[in-house]
Amino acid sequence: MKKIVFTSLLTGLLLVAGLWAVQGCGVLSETPSEKAARLAKTAAYVRQAVQAEEFKIEITQMIPMRGTVRQVSPFSLTLKDGVLNSHLPYVGRAWEVPYGGGHALNFEFPIQEYRLMSEQDGVFTVRILVKTDEDTHVYTMNLTDEGYASLVVQSRNREPVSYGGMVVLPEEE
Repeated sequence: MKKIVFTSLLTGLLLVAGLWAVQGCGVLSETPSEKAARLAKTAAYVRQAVQAEEFKIEITQMIPMRGTVRQVSPFSLTLKDGVLNSHLPYVGRAWEVPYGGGHALNFEFPIQEYRLMSEQDGVFTVRILVKTDEDTHVYTMNLTDEGYASLVVQSRNREPVSYGGMVVLPEEE
């Protein structure tokens, strides 16, 4: 199990690095001062959102345990007022699920635990525990000052799956 978790986290970190490279190419028309102001604003928002335990992440990539990276859209994860609204695709093996597949990672339930595990070099690692009527899910995410997000979802009855995306800034909502 530890090998699976390590592989999922490593895949998530590699996904964030790839997103940085791709996204960095699209902001070439900014002056250095405009870029610095934008990054400072984004960093302040991400820090405030993580501490307030309220944010939204738009998911653009899914990395199942078996298979290749898939571009996905529009999927999201929203944490607000102690409730996790998870609207994520799932591909993978399941061991014990209700007839018809259940709701997988599409639900809205109160969180059991929210923990800021670390904050270093502009990366916040957050762990959220949610118990639904079907399963227990652990969402481990890395949110960067630049607004990038990588997420690994581990469930008791399903294989882990990783995602990549962006923190939604207030003016983008």
